[in-house]
Amino acid sequence: MSFLSALGDPILPIFAILAFGYVIGRAGKFDLAAARTLNWFAMTVLVPIAVFNLLAHAPLSELSGRALLIYSGMQAALFALGYQLSRRLFGIGPAEAVLLAYAGIFANTFFYTLPISRLLFGPDQILPVTTVVVLDSTVSFAGVMIVLQVLNQGSASPMSILRIFARTPALLAIFAGMMLAMVGIGLPGAVETFLDFNGVAAAPVALFALGVILSGTRFTLDGAVASVVAIKLLALPAVVAWGLWLGGVPESDARVFTFAAAGPAGAMALSLSVLHGVPSDRVAQVLVWTSLLTLLTLAALA
Repeated sequence: MSFLSALGDPILPIFAILAFGYVIGRAGKFDLAAARTLNWFAMTVLVPIAVFNLLAHAPLSELSGRALLIYSGMQAALFALGYQLSRRLFGIGPAEAVLLAYAGIFANTFFYTLPISRLLFGPDQILPVTTVVVLDSTVSFAGVMIVLQVLNQGSASPMSILRIFARTPALLAIFAGMMLAMVGIGLPGAVETFLDFNGVAAAPVALFALGVILSGTRFTLDGAVASVVAIKLLALPAVVAWGLWLGGVPESDARVFTFAAAGPAGAMALSLSVLHGVPSDRVAQVLVWTSLLTLLTLAALA
């Protein structure tokens, strides 16, 4: 598919709902309090439904352990780079540096690149994207949560981590969906209908709310933001593609993995900054810039 064709459909139409939220927010037609309530509804109700539906039907036995290790290894290396740049070069505090580094490796896969990949590559070719959803929703998310707790409280006990897990509906849905996929038990037709009907609303509702929330972002010239944007949009897809090539991952799978890595920064970094009382202006700017510039990178990779 050509650059302009991919940009025109499906990338821009899916991006448009986030842009619409941003414009509505800037115009004052939808306030931030309402957007946060809508975001809470999406993250607490719709996203768990959609994640559970995706993973319950995912062929987990076909996931490539080699690709998982390569992808997570590249993430860990770039996370360390982003953290060191934020701390040592730009003098940012530890917790904010962690979240900026996280924004540099955590792609908005579920809301953004997953629906685009389904349209570009077909529903039978998106297993690599599902793999990234599983990886980012468990390993990288749990790791960042533990680091933040250590920074805030000086330690991270198993019980505190379990409490975080129990209070996060999306994580519970991931666990339940993966367990169901592993045992291979089918769902009743009525449950399938419920999941399909409600799950499709998760991405557009969450992206619209995110657009409104980001409309209140204050933009400044900031070297830390620029470095994280460069890591997210350029370094991550490049090193993932290189690592998968070295690891002998099939070219068709490597292409989709790279496409997933090239998506905009995920909103989870912003959510964690609000949850832990960490300054969020820089993280929000990373989300805005990567959401805009990823239009070009995704179209080029398509």
